[in-house]
Amino acid sequence: GNLAAAGVVFVLLAALNREARRRGLFVDRPEPDLRQWLDLAALGAICDVTALTGFNRALAAQGLKVMSRWGNPGLKALATLAGASGEATTFHAGFLLGPRINAGGRIGQADVGARLLSTDDPLEADALAAELDAFNILRREIEAATLAEAERQMQAQADEPVVIAFGDGWRPGVVGIVAGRLRERVRRPVIVIGFDPETGVGK
Repeated sequence: GNLAAAGVVFVLLAALNREARRRGLFVDRPEPDLRQWLDLAALGAICDVTALTGFNRALAAQGLKVMSRWGNPGLKALATLAGASGEATTFHAGFLLGPRINAGGRIGQADVGARLLSTDDPLEADALAAELDAFNILRREIEAATLAEAERQMQAQADEPVVIAFGDGWRPGVVGIVAGRLRERVRRPVIVIGFDPETGVGK
């Protein structure tokens, strides 16, 4: 129903684990404990703004309990840098951790977030967390500049049924955020397009 991609992956891994157990594949090898990755499933559910109902709610709740142990070096480093402490909550996931993890992708370096979540090295985690925090600051600056120009264009479209804003070099990872902000203000359909030398990406 409401599962984010991270939740779908977790359910798929559980099914594969169960089938491997049925086939006797864990007779002479340790069985993976998938519960250690519930924190990532919860992170995905919350950051993708899926409805926290039914199984998805249970997945997020159990995942936040796992996250609260801060056993994932990447999440721990990012939480420390963001000033988060204590038990993990939806606020931690959705407003402190998620935007920083996503920031790399929004400015064209999505691999940094993936590396942060998968590393077992605390020193590497600290370095990657600092990099993502810097990306998040840059993302906010880019977003603010893009939003200001889009708002300027919007002012000339007060009577139009659809607002269209565009600009050269507007980053694909930011135009969706800007479109959402404009739509909240004008309560009309909004299209924001970022052009590079060959193509345009619209949201």
